[in-house]
Amino acid sequence: MIKSRYSAVESLKVMGRASKNVMGPNISVLLWNVFKCKRKGWQNDFASLAEDKDLILLQEAILNSPFDGLFYQSSEHQWIMASSFKNVKSNIETGVKTGSSVMASKHFFSVSAHSEPVTNTKKMMLATEYPLANSEGTVLEPSLLVINTHMINFVSFEKFRAHLDQAFQALEHHHGPILFAGDFNTWNRKRMAYFNELAISCSLEEVQIQRQPRLGHLFRHLDHIYCRGLRVVDVCVHTDIHSSDHYPISLSLQFIEG
Repeated sequence: MIKSRYSAVESLKVMGRASKNVMGPNISVLLWNVFKCKRKGWQNDFASLAEDKDLILLQEAILNSPFDGLFYQSSEHQWIMASSFKNVKSNIETGVKTGSSVMASKHFFSVSAHSEPVTNTKKMMLATEYPLANSEGTVLEPSLLVINTHMINFVSFEKFRAHLDQAFQALEHHHGPILFAGDFNTWNRKRMAYFNELAISCSLEEVQIQRQPRLGHLFRHLDHIYCRGLRVVDVCVHTDIHSSDHYPISLSLQFIEG
């Protein structure tokens, strides 16, 4: 029997310090699958892209690596890392990581019920909530819910659907604004159609992004952003950044009052 390179973990780590008390009404966002920070230049690109962002949603983020100091010592963002597996040799954990200029009032995570073949690894969903203020600085109820997820890949549609159903359960009891984003591994129309069906049922609208499909992603878009109660002011795909196999996406949002 061949011993796996990875072992399962289900852990959550909170790092750094938030610099603001409330989120909004203008919210700047970065979404990026960082490819386990393996490519040269990642650190410099990350520092430039993360500057002045209120929310940073990373997939294939890592922990127990030489980059940990960026997150532990941050005085601009609170970082929450939810790991689903680790490399048994290096002890480096992999999962999703959310950074925020405001301290989360709630957070929870869930790992996929099924594993991906060959690596026998699972994927992670991280949900965080933040106090939200209007243009007059008044703190509002309910809060902003942020879902950062990396959906399971290389499995049957039934297993993908099970993971997607699990991720959407995090939205069921939230009645306020929502940002739902990540690497959804929507390799085919069937996956995308089911995703959109669930999004409509939760009154989520997909952010329209002008971009070219990539050969490495089989000419499908894998990274998506959905919102509820938030207006899209601007969106930009950073096609000049090559320190990951995914392009980073920057987004400006505004809370819709009333």
